Amino acid sequence: MTTPVDAEQAWQDLQRIRVPQERVYDEVERRAEGDQRTTYVTAAMMWLFLASYELKLPTWGSLLICAGYIGAVSSLIVFYSRRSRVRLHRSRYSWRSFATFFAGAVVSGGTIILSGLLTRWLALPYGNLIQATVSVAAFLLFVGPANRWAVSPLRSRALGEHPQRTVHEEVRR
Repeated sequence: MTTPVDAEQAWQDLQRIRVPQERVYDEVERRAEGDQRTTYVTAAMMWLFLASYELKLPTWGSLLICAGYIGAVSSLIVFYSRRSRVRLHRSRYSWRSFATFFAGAVVSGGTIILSGLLTRWLALPYGNLIQATVSVAAFLLFVGPANRWAVSPLRSRALGEHPQRTVHEEVRR
């Protein structure tokens, strides 16, 4: 059973398959670069938590603040993950995503601990506000570049680890 193959029609069929995939990667890259709302909301919640956590409250008050912060961050994660129109399976997270998460935890945690120790050692007034501001500033300086670094290889993985190769060259192979 032989069927004549029209090269132009085959090329158009391949383009119909590849173009939606490219749009998916464009959307993922755009979200990593452009959507700063989540970052700023997270930073504001982090600042409020750190500024209020050092207040002289009873144990139940500190636990209530901690539970409120965990609940707010959890609801933010659920809200923004459901809002996303793009769902990638294995290509959504790479080793860079996990490295970014752990590096962010180290940077944020280290900044919180070091700035807390420094404000106590210097006996600065309003040390919790200084600690919160420095920690949130470090968080904001880390998040933007780290997210772009973590998302950048998604397109190159889809093209077979050859970032210099274009989609058209890949389809023609």
